[in-house]
Amino acid sequence: GKTMSISVELSSTADKGIVWSERFRGPMEAVHEIRDRIVHAVINAVEVRIPLNEAQRALLKSPENLDAWSAYHLGLHHMYRFNKTDNDAATALFERAINLEPGFARAHAGLSFTHFQNAFLRYTDMAEATKLAHRYAIQSLERDPLDPFGHFTMGRVQWLRRDLEASLPWLEQASTLNPNYAQAIYSRGWAEALLSSADASQQNIASALALSPLDPFVYGMLGVRAMSHLVLEELPQAAEWSERAANSPGAHALIEMIAVAAHGLNGDDAKARAWAASARARAGHLGREDFLRAFPFRDARIRTWIEKTLTRYGL
Repeated sequence: GKTMSISVELSSTADKGIVWSERFRGPMEAVHEIRDRIVHAVINAVEVRIPLNEAQRALLKSPENLDAWSAYHLGLHHMYRFNKTDNDAATALFERAINLEPGFARAHAGLSFTHFQNAFLRYTDMAEATKLAHRYAIQSLERDPLDPFGHFTMGRVQWLRRDLEASLPWLEQASTLNPNYAQAIYSRGWAEALLSSADASQQNIASALALSPLDPFVYGMLGVRAMSHLVLEELPQAAEWSERAANSPGAHALIEMIAVAAHGLNGDDAKARAWAASARARAGHLGREDFLRAFPFRDARIRTWIEKTLTRYGL
């Protein structure tokens, strides 16, 4: 039968350089399937490749020559590395973007994100970081109430307040404003797993991974999938997904603790001990109380189960 071949390119208007390209082939009768593949590929390219390209361009500029747009994207580049040094660098870049352009809503959302990270990973005082994350989420939404990133950050602020139910409307609104916003869909899955809605969580995580397979939050998506299996007491699957999560780029010590819990509960003592040693070496200030604060499972039985396992491995 007849086949079709479609080439798609994403180019920079500044220098005509190709940011991303891909060729799609298939039989003519599969035109609708190919169209869907193209849509998903373009969405992923826009969400991932454009910020990466803008950050690479910003790296070529001297710091004093960064405009608000460049400072913002370079801030994202540092923010997604998930360590204190880069998070501090991201904070400074978002502040520069706001100083240059006070109405830049996404830069305010970026600051909410970095202060969330300060609280979540306990880089700084949690209470103060939570206040700042909330303040900048409000300021982002005041400047652009239709920006999905602002709703996303406001939803995540509710996690710091341990109010998982309150996070869902904000995350759902982010998804309504941008139905292809993988990070918001993943975050809904995160909250659902902790609320023991494991099936809904797994559906949202599968959607997020399909939409953005190169997302900087892939480690988190895989970790939430592991948590959903813990909730369902499917221990071999929990161990498998937690191993993938902990080995993914960007995974931090709290993700490694998911692997400790999953492998420990699944009876793989060697892997549980190895991940516990890695978590202690990377973030000795974090322990089981921090894990359960960051991941407030509503099911008391699951919480106790995980707490005892982390304690057994010295966390």
